[in-house]
Amino acid sequence: MKIKRINKSNGMITLFLVCALVFGCSVHTPQWAFDNPYAEVDWQTYQAYKANLHTHTTMSDGKGTPAEVIDRYARLKYAILSLTDHDTLGPERDRDHPEQHRTTWPWQTFGRDPDSLGMIAIEGNEISRRDHIGSFFNDYGNPNIDSEQEALDEIGRRNGLAILFHPGRYNKSVEWYVDLFRSYPHLIGFEIYNQGDRYSGDRTTWDAILKDLAGERLVWGFSNDDMHNPETQLGRNWNVLLLPDFSAEQVRLAMENGVFFYVYSVDGHQGEAPPEIRRIESDPRKGVIRLSAHGHERIDWIVEGEIVHQGDRVQLSKIDTANGTIRAVVYGADDKSLIGTQPIRFQRLSD
Repeated sequence: MKIKRINKSNGMITLFLVCALVFGCSVHTPQWAFDNPYAEVDWQTYQAYKANLHTHTTMSDGKGTPAEVIDRYARLKYAILSLTDHDTLGPERDRDHPEQHRTTWPWQTFGRDPDSLGMIAIEGNEISRRDHIGSFFNDYGNPNIDSEQEALDEIGRRNGLAILFHPGRYNKSVEWYVDLFRSYPHLIGFEIYNQGDRYSGDRTTWDAILKDLAGERLVWGFSNDDMHNPETQLGRNWNVLLLPDFSAEQVRLAMENGVFFYVYSVDGHQGEAPPEIRRIESDPRKGVIRLSAHGHERIDWIVEGEIVHQGDRVQLSKIDTANGTIRAVVYGADDKSLIGTQPIRFQRLSD
């Protein structure tokens, strides 16, 4: 069941106020309200699965065939993979007949069965004429579009999800992004790590968007290989999805609701394993967020792009902001790897 977290948070606030006014339950009334994407995770039973959602093959401008690329990710224990070839390139692309454009799909066409490999395949495409957009769970592709909005309209009509790819490549304002996220609920986030860390400014943009949208919705951050060359660009970026069961439906829900972490490793799978996040919980009565991690050197807590605290426990009453979003980044040795949370929205209800 899809969790509508914004409505849930508003309902929590109403319940707390009714309790205080009618029953006088101030002693136990929470002082803070949270919109925590991990609130429903059962940390004892949910499993973590590696995912890459931006991948190219010889069906567009990649150097590995679909079968070769799938096999490489399977060997590195990725459980979820989307082949997102450009809709403007490749032998199957016909600019005069966009209705014929198809995704690199299904895997069986290329001699690979995801069930046999123990993987979940997500149908995807990279809409590429304008600012590049990752399109998922549908077969849309059209090299003749005139705007990003046109592409997002069509992805929505096909019940797909969308992610903005490598936004640092383009010269768009924060206000432009905010308007886009306000207009398209199925636009769920964008890449904050791409092909290693090509566009480090994208995290600054992300924090600015989160600030402007703090009272409206959350926007998720993704880390993807954007793999074109399997020898040099595979296995440095991934996402860790937390799932109650291993199914395409649960993958989609995790992507929609932010129930995942993003990972970046400078040395990829040749280096030390990145840290792990084993639990993250928010306490509305005390205004505390706790994070349990393993294999790390430090934990930074970030609000509006600034580090406001370090450590595994943050007390919100000790920071200057009474409402907004906060996220954590967990670093490994020498900052050569990291794992980050999605933003958690918070609001102080009383002093």
